[in-house]
Amino acid sequence: MKKVVFSVLCALLLSFSSVSHAEDLRIGVGLSKPPYVIQETNSGVELDIVRRALEIAGYTMKPHYMPLLRIPHELNGGSLDGGMHIRAHLLIDGFFSEEVIFYRNYAITLDEKDLRIDGFRDLEGKTIISFQNARKFLGEQFANAVKTSKNYAEIANQELQVRMLAAGRAQVAVGDFRIFLHFAQKFEEKFGVPLKLRFHALFQPTPYRTAFRSRQVRDDFDKGLRELRESGEYEAIMDKYIKLDDLKTLDQSMPKSEPKAED
Repeated sequence: MKKVVFSVLCALLLSFSSVSHAEDLRIGVGLSKPPYVIQETNSGVELDIVRRALEIAGYTMKPHYMPLLRIPHELNGGSLDGGMHIRAHLLIDGFFSEEVIFYRNYAITLDEKDLRIDGFRDLEGKTIISFQNARKFLGEQFANAVKTSKNYAEIANQELQVRMLAAGRAQVAVGDFRIFLHFAQKFEEKFGVPLKLRFHALFQPTPYRTAFRSRQVRDDFDKGLRELRESGEYEAIMDKYIKLDDLKTLDQSMPKSEPKAED
């Protein structure tokens, strides 16, 4: 009888030890890209969603900030348990989650300029400011539209895009709408100048996932993410940073909700 009790206790201790170990996950997170990742406050739309989905699944997320290009290497090397902001085409020694979030790039103009941009050809001849490596990222049609333009530039500082558009130094800014609106709101707060913007839908949404070395953790995360969506908490996290219903400057091309995750 004593041997049986001892065996049961040993099994329970091992089980608790395993659960305790599994609860803490080292997750690679890219450097600050507000409002998706705000390193200074350890917060952001994407970061909050991943952290909360893991919490629902019974894990504690330990963020490890690093350049995005390093995350797959650290994940494959075993120094991370998971990595955020991963595209499904990357070679990962692990398992991809369901789609966590969609980035949405738009051609953005000032409403007062009344520019009509219905297709890529409408970009030709215009002064355009975009994010770094946009020509590689946004597809062949965009690259062809801007390749001969002497008035096209790519910059790493996306806050500067807002200032250049507001100052008339660019006719069109190209970038993710949440990032642009984040800096547009800061511009308005600082200078007291309201920006009425138009968002022209030329690009498809870009899905990002989280990858994990463990299949079990991935499966648990996906369940937590589904629960997050079904409960309405997912949209609440979105609204905490950029509340779409309150943005009256958006044109009809702006989607009002996230695309549905792929099966």
